[in-house]
Formats: sequence, C-alpha cells, structure tokens
Amino acid sequence: MQILTPESSRSMPWANGLGSTLEIATDTHSHHDRSDSWTWRLSVTDVPTRADFSQFPGVDRWIACLHGDGMRINRSNVWTTLLNSGDALSFAGEEIVTGDPIGPNVKDVNWFLRRNRWQGGMRVHRETGSTIAEGEIVVIHTFSASAGPTIRCEGQSVKIAAGHTLITSARVIIESHPESVLVIAWASAR
Repeated sequence: MQILTPESSRSMPWANGLGSTLEIATDTHSHHDRSDSWTWRLSVTDVPTRADFSQFPGVDRWIACLHGDGMRINRSNVWTTLLNSGDALSFAGEEIVTGDPIGPNVKDVNWFLRRNRWQGGMRVHRETGSTIAEGEIVVIHTFSASAGPTIRCEGQSVKIAAGHTLITSARVIIESHPESVLVIAWASAR
C-alpha cells in the first residue's frame, strides 16, 4: 500500500498541446520517470472551454465529471452528457473526442490503461456508506472530504485526507462520509 500526498502530483502538458492536466498517480511515479512509459495513469483536468481530447493510441480511457455541473462529450458526432457521479464513460484513446463544459469550474478525472496490459474501470463515488473495489491495482483519490474516508485493505485500516491518493493491489473496502467525493479506479492484467 502506498499513499501519495498532493505534493507528489505534477502538472503535465496535454499531448495535443491545448492545455495541461494534474497527474495524480501513475505506475512510474515511484521511479520519477517524466516520460510516457506509464501503463496506467490517473489525472484531473480543469475544463474551462470546449477542447479536443488528446489521442492515446493503444490506451483505454475513462472520464467522469469531478466538479461542476457536468460536461458534454462528442464522439462520432454523438453528444453524451457526463454528470458528476457514478460510472465513468469509457472510450478508446484513438477516438476523436471533444469535451464541452456545462458552466464554470468544471474538472474532470481521467483513468488511462494500456490496452495490451490492463482492463479495468473507474467511478466517482459520492455516497455515504461502504463500497468495495478490487483489482491488481486499486487507486482511490479523495478529491474532497469533510472527514477522510476509511479504507480497509491489506489487513490495515487507514484514513486518507482530501487531496491524498491510496494505491494498493488488494480488495478494498471503503467507508465514506457525507460530502466525500472519491475517485475509485481499478485494473487487472489481461
């Protein structure tokens, strides 16, 4: 189990050069590798205006609205509205996708998995009570919380504060509190 602090996040330019993202966690974090050699990655992005997404060939992606009124996503001329809770929208990194924020202060969260290595999913959890996540990789990011959620895994019980991220490779039981906003992402080897 590893807990990352907000200071370990790093700002990274979008691959298409149209903006930047806050990289929360990758499997290269502990190696201080600044390249694209990751096989999984979690990031949070401000979405101030309509913009095209960067393309990531060979990567499966999930996106969810983390803060704000939501976001509209255009894929193959079909618009989908992302609300700010529940399962994330999944799509292939090769797709041509445009995002359009609904109102101000929209933030999205993105989960990237190299397709030849991982399969998984992501959701934004805003409910009080317990939920379970399981995978060879489980990443839990506490976006906001009045009281940090309690995470039970690997025979331990830990609390993670707002802005902190837990990375583990086990079955995880998450006890969240009122007004907690958690990102829960998971992956297993193909």
